[in-house]
Amino acid sequence: MDNVELENKVYEILERYDNDALVVSDAYGNHGIPDLNSLSKKLDRAVLNQMNPSSDAVFSRYANWVDGVRNNIIKSIELLDRNKDDIDTIRHHLIIAANSLSSFSDIQAYFDPLEMGKKT
Repeated sequence: MDNVELENKVYEILERYDNDALVVSDAYGNHGIPDLNSLSKKLDRAVLNQMNPSSDAVFSRYANWVDGVRNNIIKSIELLDRNKDDIDTIRHHLIIAANSLSSFSDIQAYFDPLEMGKKT
């Protein structure tokens, strides 16, 4: 994929997630809802890989961490949906955050030298 095609793909991904409906990336799979300790370990592995100039796993490790953060946000949305008090604004902001994280994950699949992510 040349740079122009990649740039067009990035804009396509950003557009897909730029809305008020929840859109969940599956570029790196769904590994459930990690707790804070597990999220910290995922982020730690990504940062340590990033610090190593010869590491090829940086993008996929960051994408895996982002998916964990997103899954926690989605769980929050599900819990908020059970209490139908005035939660529309909270839900709106959580969806924006989750969609933004999903777009990051989808985009990283195109930069991942190990090609571990599914290109959408």
